[in-house]
This record gives sequence, structure tokens and C-alpha cells, in this order.
Amino acid sequence: MEAGSVLNRQQRRHLLQLKSKRGGFWIVAIDRTQWQQHNVFMASVILGKHALPLYFEPIDHRGNSDLACQKRLIKQVLRLFKAKKYPVLILGDREFHSPKLADWLTSRGVSFCLRQRKSLHFKATLEADYETVGSQGFKPGQARFYTQVTCNKADDIGPLNLAVYWKRSYRGKGPKEPWYILTNLPTLKQALAMYRARWGIEQMFKDMKTSGYNLEKTKVNDRRFEALLLLIMMAYTLATLYGHRLRDLKVDGYAARIQEYLDEPLRTSDFQVGLYGYAWLFSMALWADFVLPLLALKPHKRLYFQRGFDALSLMKQGL
Repeated sequence: MEAGSVLNRQQRRHLLQLKSKRGGFWIVAIDRTQWQQHNVFMASVILGKHALPLYFEPIDHRGNSDLACQKRLIKQVLRLFKAKKYPVLILGDREFHSPKLADWLTSRGVSFCLRQRKSLHFKATLEADYETVGSQGFKPGQARFYTQVTCNKADDIGPLNLAVYWKRSYRGKGPKEPWYILTNLPTLKQALAMYRARWGIEQMFKDMKTSGYNLEKTKVNDRRFEALLLLIMMAYTLATLYGHRLRDLKVDGYAARIQEYLDEPLRTSDFQVGLYGYAWLFSMALWADFVLPLLALKPHKRLYFQRGFDALSLMKQGL
């Protein structure tokens, strides 16, 4: 199911400008998530450090999706970009690790960065023997980029590129294993920059669950769940775009709730900034008759109050 169009003209124009500057792609992150008994495939388009929901479809079984299911779902996503022939880059985690999927995306002219498991078999040259990427002896702080590799012993899929990166440990903390990223991008730097953008979909899931709409606490049947998820997708998109607009207007410091002393609004996501901005507007509309007389009791604070009203006026312009 696709999110409906409830954006005004200015927001639609802004949405058309979301074409990523990272290589000229529309970056689409795909993932599967579980909400209680509901197994859902989700695709999102990356906006900065965030992701906007683009398409979702329930999966009628528990656990991971298979290759045939992944192809069918990705076809639905690519169809959304086909009319205007936008260049698309697909980001997938280890559930979408199949080299056969990478080969299928290549045949359709789609760029991709798909994280692999350490059990991936590959050979760096045609004359070499197949080895697993996990047996290469990488250590924290190391990175390497293999070009024109062949994957899968039985299928000899390739040529593809393989990026390996293990983030350096800091104060004894760091990832337990490196990233193994199968891609058709030409450089290590570009592959890593693109794959890092996948974090946006994880943040989106968090906002839809524990940090925002608490979707996992709903106890509805399948049909109502789909309708509720569609509404949440539209609400999340509007709130995130509005928060993005408030940052552009430099009033996120008023809208965002500061959690700690000397904290900065940048630690608050665009989604949260948008929610706080809506709360400001609705609260002022509701309590204006009570607030204005109270402000009049503090005439020496008038200039500070005026700053807030100026910020409120800019927030209204962002709608």
C-alpha cells in the first residue's frame, strides 16, 4: 500500500527537491519489521538523516522474506520511480544479502548497497579460489574495496564490487564485526557514504514505535492495522517535513524541547521538532485567551515574549 498525497503545494515542491545529492540518486532503504504478529515490508526514501515512508506491504508469514518475495516487493517500489526514470539506489541490510538479488538489480539498471553475511563466498579474480569474506582476517580500523569479484560457488555471479569496513574501536567500544557491502558503485567512499544513510529507516521505525506513535502497543486486527499504519505513515511524513522546514526557518530552538542544560536542538530529530511545532501552534490557539492576560502582568519581559511570538509566526509560515 502507498502513502496518500496530503501535501500542500509548497511541500510537494520541496518533496520534488529531495533527489539525493549523494551521487544523484533517490536513495531508497528497504527493510522488514515485526509489530507483534504483523510482519511488514517497508520501503522509505532517505531525507538527510531521516527516512520518509514510501511503500509498505504485509507479509503473510513470520520470519525473513525469500528471494522471490523480495523481488516482487522491490518491483512495486521501483514502479513508483519508473514513470520519470529517476535513478534509484537500493539499500538493504543482511536480510537482503543474496548475490542473486544483486544480479537481478544490476540487470534492471538499479544501483544498490546490500550488506552481506560473513559466510558470503567470493573470489577476487577469475583464477582465484572461492573464499568466505569472514576468513580474510580483517581487524578494527581496516577497510578494503574489491572490484570485479565473483560470488556464489554454484552460480558464478558477477562481476560485482565488495566494500569491507570495520569501524575503529573507541574506549573499548565498537562493532563486533565489519560491514561487508555488495555493491555496483565504483568506490569505497561512495559505497560507505550511501550505506550509512540506511540508518534513517531504523530511526523511522523507532519513531513509529517507542519514540513516537507507539504502534507496537495497538491490538487491532490485520485490516485495521494496515489502515492505522497508512495513517501513521502520512502523519510521520507531514511531521518530518514540517520539522525540516522549521530547521530551515531557524526556529527549531523554540519548537524543540531541550532535554538537558546547554543541550542543542540538533539532538532532536526533525520528526520530534515537527511534533513540538504542531503542539506550539495548537496550544497557543487553545490557550491564547488565558496566556495573553498573563503576559501583560510582566511588561518588563515584553521583548522576550515578542521573540516567542515572532517564532510562532514563522512556525505558521512553515505549514
